[in-house]
Amino acid sequence: MTGNGYVLKVDGTIFPNALLARGGYRNTPNRRQDKNSYTDGKGITRRNILPVKRTTSKLKTIDLTYGQKLIVQFFFLNRDYVPAERWNDETNSYEYGVCYVPDIEYVVDKIDDDGNFYYEGMEIEFIAYGEEPQ
Repeated sequence: MTGNGYVLKVDGTIFPNALLARGGYRNTPNRRQDKNSYTDGKGITRRNILPVKRTTSKLKTIDLTYGQKLIVQFFFLNRDYVPAERWNDETNSYEYGVCYVPDIEYVVDKIDDDGNFYYEGMEIEFIAYGEEPQ
């Protein structure tokens, strides 16, 4: 066993694995951030790497019914402040941090004869704000 059976928990609630598409969780752990890095006149890159690193995670859902879409939306009611625990493949452990969720595109796949909406799978990105290193 690697984790506790989930890849994402938001504000204490586990994101349902049944709504994840195959290959539907990706993470880029501990991304380095640069400030004023540049390539000099000789072609040498001069980097100023900041001490704070941030993890980016992406979810892709299965195609969704309207009710399932509402369940997914519950996990980011405030997209500017998302307290999330995410699986980090670089440390092979869960990482807690506050994230934000950039804009999300909703694609209505079809509307049935009864007026029910069905959606294509959604892609949701969680970007950590970053925390001071310990």
